[in-house]
Amino acid sequence: MSAIDVIRSMGAEVAFVDGAVEVIGLDVLPADVAEHVIAVAREHKEELVRELSGASAPGPVTGLEWIVKPTDPAALDYGSRWAAFDLADLCHLYGVRVAHAGERVLAVYPPALEPELVAYASELLAEARDFLCQHMDCLPVLTPAAAVKIILDIMRRHDGLHFTRGADGSRWPLYPRTWTAGQKVTLQALWLVAGGALDRDEFKGVDQ
Repeated sequence: MSAIDVIRSMGAEVAFVDGAVEVIGLDVLPADVAEHVIAVAREHKEELVRELSGASAPGPVTGLEWIVKPTDPAALDYGSRWAAFDLADLCHLYGVRVAHAGERVLAVYPPALEPELVAYASELLAEARDFLCQHMDCLPVLTPAAAVKIILDIMRRHDGLHFTRGADGSRWPLYPRTWTAGQKVTLQALWLVAGGALDRDEFKGVDQ
């Protein structure tokens, strides 16, 4: 098991931000678990940098590197397996990443990805969902805390992105007019994963 897997198994997340390894979600963990996570991150810092920066990988980390070409046409999930195989190929070619948050499987798209490719990847993900859900343990985990962190990073880079609060207290994203389909779909997925974590006091950028 890699250092990333160990950290994720304890309920935290790691990311490579501005050239440094950042551990996310420590504030929601018991103190002893958080200390263990920090110890693992410090001990395996070089390994984490290599894996998270992609320095040890031949291409983008997609979350679907484990998928192989289906060989049994008689298998009940043959169609779903093929869709997952095609999706893995598309992810590798265009830098799309697939992860899971709880029981939800989602894709994170590069901002510049063409709308047609976003639509095609979304179709493949829908067709592959049954197979991917059966192998959820093979997918990277995206925690609510990590989703909030990514949203905050996006908001710092895009002044036009903000949230508005509905009458029931829920928060809804408002996108910049210039945003691409990939940017919108990615933010929607992150917003759904973040859920109640968006209500934390330190989350800013919400119209009251």
